[in-house]
Amino acid sequence: MLGTMKFKKYFNNCNTLSKFLDYAYKEGIKQLHVSSEYNSYNLLKKSLKKINKRKFTLIVKLSEPNTDNKKFSLKRFEKKIYKYYKDLGKKHTYIVQLVNRYKCKNFKEYLYYEQRTFDIIENIIIKLKKKKIIKSFYFFPYHKNENKIKNRPFINGITSYRNIYENLYDNYAKQNKFKIIAIRTFGGNKKKPIKKNLKKLIMYNLSNKMVKKVIVGANNKEQLNQLIMAC
Repeated sequence: MLGTMKFKKYFNNCNTLSKFLDYAYKEGIKQLHVSSEYNSYNLLKKSLKKINKRKFTLIVKLSEPNTDNKKFSLKRFEKKIYKYYKDLGKKHTYIVQLVNRYKCKNFKEYLYYEQRTFDIIENIIIKLKKKKIIKSFYFFPYHKNENKIKNRPFINGITSYRNIYENLYDNYAKQNKFKIIAIRTFGGNKKKPIKKNLKKLIMYNLSNKMVKKVIVGANNKEQLNQLIMAC
């Protein structure tokens, strides 16, 4: 799965980006990680319209509440999902990645609000799945809980920083039988990059049965081909 956060830095216009995405699609990379919070979002939106025959799977990152709001709003939450659906096109397959940016005093308080949020959104997620607006629902756990939580079949799994330096949520995923979408596959800024060991870094995730998808970054054909060869 291809990350899109840095696209604006490397692509000057939607013509060059659409050609790159079309090339990636032909090479079998048909999944993108997308966020309206990224400065690349408008460029990506226009680029996808230029290759409108291509049907991608899009993981759409959705912050609710975000840093501007203290409380969760079901109305805002649903509106944000439909905005992605309208902006990027109905033909794509959508996976929602929820990020709760609650401003809490401690871990216990955050966990309480997170579980309360799940109670609120459950019916909406089930409805959107039935209507085939979205395919699945993942969330990013901003806490260090390793315990089993209430069983919620509408949750498909978690997104998590996962690489040879970080695997903080593995026990949590295992306890709750969650699948993982791995983010920051190459370690981000945690340690010195190990670009020469692409295969080792990618297979660290792909070899784990809990990992459903791996998000990686590539900003030109050469990088993309290196990633494909490493898989």
